[in-house]
Amino acid sequence: MQAVVLEQYGSEENLKLNSISRPKITADQVLIRVHAASVNPIDWKIRQGMLKWILPEQLPAVLGFDVAGEITEVGYTAKQQGWNIGDPVMAFSDKTFGGGYAEYIAVDSKVIVTKPENCSYDEAAGIPLAATTAWKALVKLGKLHAGDDVLINGASGGVGTFAVQIAKALGAKVTAVCSSDNHALVRDLGADETIDYHATPFTRIGRSFDIVFDAVSKSTFHECRRILKPEGHYIATLPSVESVGMTMISKFQKQSCHVVLARPDGDILKSLAALANEGKLRTVIDTVFPLNEVTAAHRKSEGGHVVGKIVLHVSNDIPDTKSHSEL
Repeated sequence: MQAVVLEQYGSEENLKLNSISRPKITADQVLIRVHAASVNPIDWKIRQGMLKWILPEQLPAVLGFDVAGEITEVGYTAKQQGWNIGDPVMAFSDKTFGGGYAEYIAVDSKVIVTKPENCSYDEAAGIPLAATTAWKALVKLGKLHAGDDVLINGASGGVGTFAVQIAKALGAKVTAVCSSDNHALVRDLGADETIDYHATPFTRIGRSFDIVFDAVSKSTFHECRRILKPEGHYIATLPSVESVGMTMISKFQKQSCHVVLARPDGDILKSLAALANEGKLRTVIDTVFPLNEVTAAHRKSEGGHVVGKIVLHVSNDIPDTKSHSEL
């Protein structure tokens, strides 16, 4: 099969399209023919070697945690769970480096769900990691309830666009922080109010929130305490010395600090698929690249200011003709 292989840490030029062996499955796994994958910031952070200390496996490796495609092989146990050849699915890969930048991927049946009927493969591939991050931040760590006041910084990014929709779907009042160019988009996704970060530092507005979710980790817990309610939750997406320390200290305080780290979770993915099937969750796609242009996709992701998700076309004969969401 064809796959994009990271041969050594460094620039995007170290990503090479090669022919490698198709993976073999175990009883608990399925083999997915990948139609689309997506690029997340964690991919280029792994590529640069930024995460070597926590992901010590050896290169070469195939990156990519998000995939959508069709099942082509089913292990015995996975078959007993109801999965069949031909099923359209999306998955949050449970492999150390992902493995989604390839024509085929073997994953545990616990990390796949049926592709939402109203999503193209492109759209479905954008959901797993980013939307799981948003769900875990808001629901698991922020303990979101209907009626809560939620502020989302980086609301037009990959995680942010999902966070706005999830918070709104669960009954929160949503304030979205992003460039004014994207205010119409985030309002269309459900935001009740918008803040232009160029004009107004959100940490200094005269309001308080039950949850402050910094999806791009541009603030600190110390800066956000003034806009948190007495028992409010601050959640960031990147660990720092301060956030790790404050996460421990805040366990003994009413206001809490958290860093969200997404892991494959079949139950969360089922909840996200249900929202998508109900029309309450959609993927905003910035750009679609063919697999052989993965270096350009990484450059765009690293450059920042991506609106929604970057998607990779892996298969050239995707049976799904539904067009992806337009901005």
